[in-house]
Amino acid sequence: MAEDEKVSEELPEVLPPLPFEIDVGRIAFIHQDWWDEHPDALHEAEDVALWLDFQIERRNVGETIPAKPVQRLTLTVEEAAQALGISRAFAYESVAKGEIPCIRIGKRILIPKIALDKLLEGAG
Repeated sequence: MAEDEKVSEELPEVLPPLPFEIDVGRIAFIHQDWWDEHPDALHEAEDVALWLDFQIERRNVGETIPAKPVQRLTLTVEEAAQALGISRAFAYESVAKGEIPCIRIGKRILIPKIALDKLLEGAG
């Protein structure tokens, strides 16, 4: 069995709702308690979401002049797992338990870099 087939079999087609999920428009904030404790990270994540919506709408207007490369502000759960030195499965489990703060945009679960930084600062 190919590696791609293994990955597609492991991931459900429809993501189950995560505990403590609160929808704000097209974005779902997970683990509201963490976000309440870190309002600066929440405001930054909201700003990123608004910027992304603007960029998506802007792409439909026509060709634009390329600007400097956009620096990603979020990590996938897999990327966060790699950065933290933990397994992919343990990262998803930690997200579900609320130990790693995340946002959901559509079906994607993303870890804002600022939230991960704040989490690590609190651990030190």
